[in-house]
Amino acid sequence: MDKITKLNLLFDYYGDFLTKKQKDIFELYHINDLSLGEIADNKGISRQGVYDILQRTEHILYNFEEKLG
Repeated sequence: MDKITKLNLLFDYYGDFLTKKQKDIFELYHINDLSLGEIADNKGISRQGVYDILQRTEHILYNFEEKLG
């Protein structure tokens, strides 16, 4: 299973445990296929901020999967 598919499945299972900002940015990037720059402009934060949130969100989702199975 590729990374994108796995992340989307994990998001379906554990997305309710994320903050609203994490959910919004994850959906914009992975589901709506917006670029980091587009999301940054939309949310009023830097591209690095968007990237950091995406990395943390992926880490959180993988941790939930590891701990909860």
